[in-house]
Amino acid sequence: MKESQVREHISKGWIRAIVTFEIVGKPAKHVEDSLTGYIDNIKKDERIIVLRDERERSQKVDNGLYSAISEIEAIFKNLETLTWLAINFSPASIEIIAPDDFDIPSRDITNWLNDLLANLHEVSGTMRAHKNSADHLTVAVNQLIQNSVLLATRQGPKTAQEIGDAIGVGSEQLAPFLQHLREKGRIMENKGLYSFVPPGAVALKQQSMTIQNNTSPQTQKKDAKSAKKKKR
Repeated sequence: MKESQVREHISKGWIRAIVTFEIVGKPAKHVEDSLTGYIDNIKKDERIIVLRDERERSQKVDNGLYSAISEIEAIFKNLETLTWLAINFSPASIEIIAPDDFDIPSRDITNWLNDLLANLHEVSGTMRAHKNSADHLTVAVNQLIQNSVLLATRQGPKTAQEIGDAIGVGSEQLAPFLQHLREKGRIMENKGLYSFVPPGAVALKQQSMTIQNNTSPQTQKKDAKSAKKKKR
């Protein structure tokens, strides 16, 4: 597009901006292909006209990851379009080149803000849904690991390392599960060996503790006196 055509679009309310994108991941080819897909999708939008597209080859960064950067210069039909790109493509930065000043009616600003809020609510709802899904998954995985520990110890006393090897969980990650099951009385530990405690034994132990706790102070004193007399 010629510069005169660009100026004509800007005079009609279009916005000229430089937008920078960065994608981090691995392998390098996947990162570069993903960035290419981003830019290609943007170019297909009739509300956006890309004037310049510069891309750098991916560079290796920390932890074996690769970073690919692209900078485009484009004109956008309106502020809503630029906002849409910002929310849906999450660029690293946006720099508006033209116009220098905006003369926007209050009605248009209201519509823009409402569109922005609608997009933010949608993003927020998606994040909450993902969080709820992750929470349910965490509960299920925790229960699965606990059941696996019980099955492993049911076969005989085992060390933490042996249990971890049997169920495919590292001993450090397994430690809180062993502690939790010990506190619940589902397993017992003796000299580094963890043994399965049958559910009936747990219930019997809890019942015994309940009976002891329900004994009145007077009865406890009488029992103590009787014990002293027997010793004499």
